[in-house]
Amino acid sequence: MKQLLILSIFLTSIFAQGQMQRKNADDMKKMEMRKKRMEQLQDKKESTMIGIQTNYLDLSPEQAQQFFPMQKEYKDQVREAQKQYREKVGKLRSKAKDVSKFDVDTAIKYQLEMKEEVAKLESEFLKNTTSVLSNEQRTKLVFQEERMKSETAKRVAKRTSDMSKRNFDRKKKLK
Repeated sequence: MKQLLILSIFLTSIFAQGQMQRKNADDMKKMEMRKKRMEQLQDKKESTMIGIQTNYLDLSPEQAQQFFPMQKEYKDQVREAQKQYREKVGKLRSKAKDVSKFDVDTAIKYQLEMKEEVAKLESEFLKNTTSVLSNEQRTKLVFQEERMKSETAKRVAKRTSDMSKRNFDRKKKLK
């Protein structure tokens, strides 16, 4: 009887391990598919932005060939500065097991350092565009981010308004 019990436990554990390995393999495939999808979406977003910026700044093909690699390098540097900030704050969080012991002042200092670095990178990038863009194009570039945020906020507000109107109409029909 003992042997039968031991054998069934042994077989169950082998079966469970196989199931776990299959589940882990499935999870890895799903993660890879998600990663590919995210990369595709990022590429699509970048292509769209290139088109929008080319039209908005009225770039010639020669200007575009020089400008976009400069901008990519700038954005990569900004992402790296932000990544370093997140890593520093992450270390602070992991050291503070209790929220009340989190070093807020140091986190604020790290955030200030990151923002200063990003501002410095932006300033350098904009100065470097003098060899590629006209003064009018550089002016548009400086205000482009604000313009895009404003347009996005307007689209979101319109979409929200449209949604609430639709919901109102549905409620009306139900009565």
